[in-house]
Amino acid sequence: MVTIKAGDPGKISDLQANGATFVQSNGQIAQVTRDLLKIQRDLEQSQFTQMKLKEQMQSLDRLIETREQNLAEAKTSASSARDGAMKAAERNLNAAKEKARIARESLTEKQASEKRVAPLLKDGIITAAQWSETRQQTIEAEKVVTSAELDLASEEAQLAAFHQGEGGQISESSARIDAIEVELGKIRVQRLDLQSELGVVENKIAAAKTHHEADLAYELKTPISGVIWRRHVVNGENLREGQEVVDVADGSSVFVEAFFRQDFMTSIAVGDNATIQLIPEAQVIQGRVVDIQIQDNYTKPPNIISTTPLDTWMLRVAIEADKADLGTEKIGKLAKVLISKPKANLAEKGLLQLTLALRGQR
Repeated sequence: MVTIKAGDPGKISDLQANGATFVQSNGQIAQVTRDLLKIQRDLEQSQFTQMKLKEQMQSLDRLIETREQNLAEAKTSASSARDGAMKAAERNLNAAKEKARIARESLTEKQASEKRVAPLLKDGIITAAQWSETRQQTIEAEKVVTSAELDLASEEAQLAAFHQGEGGQISESSARIDAIEVELGKIRVQRLDLQSELGVVENKIAAAKTHHEADLAYELKTPISGVIWRRHVVNGENLREGQEVVDVADGSSVFVEAFFRQDFMTSIAVGDNATIQLIPEAQVIQGRVVDIQIQDNYTKPPNIISTTPLDTWMLRVAIEADKADLGTEKIGKLAKVLISKPKANLAEKGLLQLTLALRGQR
């Protein structure tokens, strides 16, 4: 069973009849006149969406331009700050080196003076107070050297950090550059999403504009050969996009559907043999009962033709037959059916007459 659905919205006409209407594969089922007002409304809505998307993209383009300028300025500022900081660090390092050199020379002089004075203390030429003063000068010189060397080490470490991009100002500039680049990346991705959405809308606009007078109507066709089994709409009805129009039954889904009075409930069972004699061809088809259900509040199915009056409460019996004998061309025909047990004697078989239809669905 294949369900044919509407494409564009419109009014349906030339819809094939129900029942035993046989259609070839790719055959026309109906014609649909497109709803031009709906097409025009869709076109206007798409054009409005297109305008809004372009405005958003232009806004993002301006924002990207601003952020790119901010990024360039940040990089220039970072480069200048790095150069200035490194030059200042180099000057401070040179000054620290000079300070350490002078301190070492002073210490060397103090140590030499201490060596010259030491023998004089032994000879009693100088007093202990004078020796203590000389010794104190050496100690002070050692302190100055230690301090100068610590300052020198600090300046060397700071310069090394600048070379590695880890200086205070450099780190702050790098963090700002990174933040701008991340924001730029997000904005560009957002613009790509808008561009993709715009492409879809523009394709929709182009498709809508191609509808001219030759395209005002289109045909609904069936992809399979079969029989129109059920109509979901009537001629002149306005269709929605994707609305179900007709069901087409193919040969693989045809089976016999029979309705019995409930008096036969204990006489018929799944697996019973069924001999079907089509009217008026007198063709005999062998089948088998595959399903039995109670049909509450029975009303004549729209696919059954020339049926005789039936009771309100019925048994619905589905009979499966050889697909080679039971094709779509048999749908709508009447028949006589003989239901029998697989191992029954001829004397136990009973002939049950009923009006039936071959259905395109189970």
